[in-house]
Amino acid sequence: MLTTRHYFNALMLGLLLLLTACASQPSQLYQQLGGTQGIAQITDRFLINLSQDKRIVHHFAQTDIEIFRQRLIEHLCVISGGECQYNGASMYDAHIGLHINQADFDAVVGHLINALKQQNVPIATRNALLAKLAPMYQDITYH
Repeated sequence: MLTTRHYFNALMLGLLLLLTACASQPSQLYQQLGGTQGIAQITDRFLINLSQDKRIVHHFAQTDIEIFRQRLIEHLCVISGGECQYNGASMYDAHIGLHINQADFDAVVGHLINALKQQNVPIATRNALLAKLAPMYQDITYH
């Protein structure tokens, strides 16, 4: 005979399994960006856009673009809730000495927005990603 305690234990086990399954699922934002493949395509578009901008391309003159590409993919994956690991420096450490100002930052963000548009990422998804990236402004500019 099943008691109330058995029902409670079964309910708790079911909730635990559900929470475990949810925790191991990539986030909706990550999925909306197309997963790692979509993020790689966005990154490639972004890098093309950056390479054509004479206002800011000098910031990347000493950058190993292949490593930068990989770290950006990792970073966007983590930020968007994918099951990735970021292997790069902190945003602050990565930008020390680059003297990135507001105009530079805005140009880079503009190129990211254009890359997202070029990959047909819906505006709500673009805004969700930008909301995750916006707090990094302090770590990227003016140092």
